[in-house]
Amino acid sequence: WQEVSFRPGAFKKIKGILKFYLVEVQPEFKLYISPINFDPRNPLFPIAYPKSYSRELADNIGLYHTQGMPMDTWAVNENRLSEEVLLEQANVVLEERKRILDFELKRFNKGILFCYFGLTDTIQHMFWRYMDSDHPVYEENAPQEYKETIKIWYKKMDNVLGDVMKSLDEKDTLIVLSDHGFDTFRRAAHINAWLRKNGYLELKNPYTESGAELLKDIDWLKTRAYAIGFGAIYINQQNRERDGIVKPGQETELLKKEIALKLKEWQDEKYNKPIINNVYKQEDIFFGKYAKDAPDLYIGFNAGYRASWQTALGGIPKDLIEDNLKKWSGDHLFDPKLIPGVLFFNKKIKKEQPSIYDITPTILKIINYDRGKEQKCDFDGKSLL
Repeated sequence: WQEVSFRPGAFKKIKGILKFYLVEVQPEFKLYISPINFDPRNPLFPIAYPKSYSRELADNIGLYHTQGMPMDTWAVNENRLSEEVLLEQANVVLEERKRILDFELKRFNKGILFCYFGLTDTIQHMFWRYMDSDHPVYEENAPQEYKETIKIWYKKMDNVLGDVMKSLDEKDTLIVLSDHGFDTFRRAAHINAWLRKNGYLELKNPYTESGAELLKDIDWLKTRAYAIGFGAIYINQQNRERDGIVKPGQETELLKKEIALKLKEWQDEKYNKPIINNVYKQEDIFFGKYAKDAPDLYIGFNAGYRASWQTALGGIPKDLIEDNLKKWSGDHLFDPKLIPGVLFFNKKIKKEQPSIYDITPTILKIINYDRGKEQKCDFDGKSLL
């Protein structure tokens, strides 16, 4: 790790840490500089609770990545770093997390100990193409190591799990949880382009081929629906959107139903396959006092298809769909019913189809936490034990 500091003002200093990687010296000099991470010993703002915990970790295990997603996948997408370097970095991150976990396990007596490993997620995003012969950027003659990378990393996590299990006694409860599964990402769907083609979205210049990101070129007085994010569709409603034209209530509900039905009929003409498995209405999947701010519709894509990066940023490309030519070739932004998560317990659970909603009430039951009859928590899930 290398230390850097910045002075945004006369009396303030921001401290960060970064790494260099020498890519090559011939025929050109190429030096990669990682994103700057907050220095855990003195971050700009608290990145841990209590505030001193990030420094305590650094003092005991050494400096570590503080960036939320520590591995630079986009540098690999843009061919600035190779997969080999990404795997080197993954091993470094794994060792960091193991040191953190070991440090806490040694001093853990009772309560709840949680540790997150996001490496299998990143590895599957970047290496799925090596085991999917139908992927647009599949490499038949790729190194066998790359074709086995995902399996290798699951075995690495099995080893971590095995080490944890050695420290358990019969009274301890172990939960291993992933909130989603994975599958291949072969084709990128441009949702705003579809909305435009089907008459729900208009651009200021009706003759232009495409519209800019962040919904900049949309003619709101002629647009009834728009998309931003990885599957979210919003109705341009009166009294909600600044230039809303669709009346809330029956008019909105009829439009939601119409769009959902048409989307489910959307076929990929290149492969003659349905792109969308289901379209969920806001009221079917969002709950609570802020549900009204959630998307009006949410798309559950079939495996292999996903909202495009342009859609995520509110862009309106010319085409409806295109091959995914990025090394980011696996994903989980599909209909969750097609890629269920993983849940392992070392105790027998009673529910046929457990949900992530059940985890919090389960943990509270395990530690015999009771806020009292006057302050009972209202959970969507129930204890699995």
